[in-house]
Amino acid sequence: MKLIDTHAHLDLLDDPMAAFERAKQAGVGQIITVGIDLESSRRAADFSRDLLGVFCTVGLHPSEATKASPDLWAELKLLALTVSAVAVGECGLDYYRDRSPRHLQREVFNAQIELALDLGLPLVVHDREAHKDVLNMLAKSGAERVGGVVHCFSGDAVLAEELVSLGFSLGITGVITYKKSDELRALVKKVPLTKLLIETDCPYLSPEPYRGKPNEPAYVTHTHEALAKALGISAEEVGSVTTDNARRLFSLPYMEE
Repeated sequence: MKLIDTHAHLDLLDDPMAAFERAKQAGVGQIITVGIDLESSRRAADFSRDLLGVFCTVGLHPSEATKASPDLWAELKLLALTVSAVAVGECGLDYYRDRSPRHLQREVFNAQIELALDLGLPLVVHDREAHKDVLNMLAKSGAERVGGVVHCFSGDAVLAEELVSLGFSLGITGVITYKKSDELRALVKKVPLTKLLIETDCPYLSPEPYRGKPNEPAYVTHTHEALAKALGISAEEVGSVTTDNARRLFSLPYMEE
């Protein structure tokens, strides 16, 4: 059984090639490396060209919203088409750090929803303390036509149900391994397993026992095991289903075992 890390930032790792090799040894067969602006989207595209089993997204993170321009959207669209990107994002809203004006974050998020609809690609959504606005924007924009994932899900069961009803999946990170994450461990039991994905968000959110150290795709195995334990089912079933979930959502090829 091979796992998929559905949200990584390989370009932010000190030694991406070494991390890639460790991921293969750990049984991670595919990695989606995520763009947060034009430069990082280009680097993600390079990884997807050069490394077998690595795929990319293109997008503009809400904290980078001031970089938006018509030229940027044209560049991202061309890049997505050139390298067969598997999703648009990381895009969304971040009302926690508030590094860009909120009205601009919403404009940029909407532009990327439109780009995803234009390209027929799913969305990789960032939602930090902006649950109501993220949900409303997804619901009103027709985003359910392409679906996507709300990565590093941090909402409650009501939000989870509403997102699932729109066709969105929830990304589960190493946070589920933390001692104080009882609410998250309880929440995943209320979500269909077919709507859960596992991810690292590396180099951030390292799982136990690596907290305080840079995260990397190999560590998605710890998230996988913690999710299985929280659900009370076998790791094999969780791995099989979450891998199939990722394959369907991002139109990934099958992996040889």
